Amino acid sequence: MDFIANHQVLSFVGLVVGSLLLIGLWHGVAHMLARSRKNRLRARLSQARLDVERALHDYPLYDPPHKVEERRLPKEKAAENFEYFMRVRMQRVAQLRDWLRQHFAVAVTLDEEGVRALGRWGNDYAGWLVVTGPEGDPSQSYFTYDPPWTGENAGMNVVFDMGITLGEVIIANCPKLHWDFDPISAILPKTARMLKSTPGLSFQRPTLTGFDNPASESIPLDYSYEFACHMRLLMTTIEGIERFYSQPRGFRRLGLEQLVRVFKDTLRNYPEGDPYKLRAQMGQQEFLRFVDAEAEEEDDGTDAKQSR
Repeated sequence: MDFIANHQVLSFVGLVVGSLLLIGLWHGVAHMLARSRKNRLRARLSQARLDVERALHDYPLYDPPHKVEERRLPKEKAAENFEYFMRVRMQRVAQLRDWLRQHFAVAVTLDEEGVRALGRWGNDYAGWLVVTGPEGDPSQSYFTYDPPWTGENAGMNVVFDMGITLGEVIIANCPKLHWDFDPISAILPKTARMLKSTPGLSFQRPTLTGFDNPASESIPLDYSYEFACHMRLLMTTIEGIERFYSQPRGFRRLGLEQLVRVFKDTLRNYPEGDPYKLRAQMGQQEFLRFVDAEAEEEDDGTDAKQSR
């Protein structure tokens, strides 16, 4: 009987020891696989960064006559920057498409599928176009042209051309829309004053206008920059990628498909440019006064904060 009891105890101990060994082995394998996955991911990120740096070597410079944030320019000089933009914009689109085809084997057509292709490429590479400062914030060079769009800031040229391309695809599908550099000063003077006094809001920079609602516009040059900054945050570090994939699938999709969402939302709002039907309910003049008053409140709030 003692032999049987001892045998049962030994069997139980052996089972516990074996289970612990299996658990330890499983944890060891899981740790090894996780480390291997991170190493592969790190190598992939390094390769993506190197691919972009090499490809940017001969990317053409966007070279407007006045390299100052456009909100700071007098109207006539902002108009000269806009004239340069209109003169070279289709050439810039062609250069971007050729560059993507040559260096990344990506074909960007001037339709929704082309916007999707541009966005998919951007998910992997657009984050490497943006330079960040010591605190991790994106450089304001995109708006100020300082530092110049050369060397480590050469990616700004690509981001800008992504915005032009998105805008031209929108125009191809919304023929009433066109580029302008200040469609609002005449109808929303308070809004224009607020934009002119605030950095980074692209006042007097090319934007798409021509909706039935004159206060409505689409800002593809800003959308491409926001997209690239978002990809910089989410897709250029292991930590960012892990945070990204910890989010629900729907949120991940929204982040990855920013450009095509802009395209589809613009088409959905075209030609009215009045998604909440406020202009239709209020009448145009009352609606414009309402919009301009909202901008005045925002401007007052900013002034109050700056005075404190």
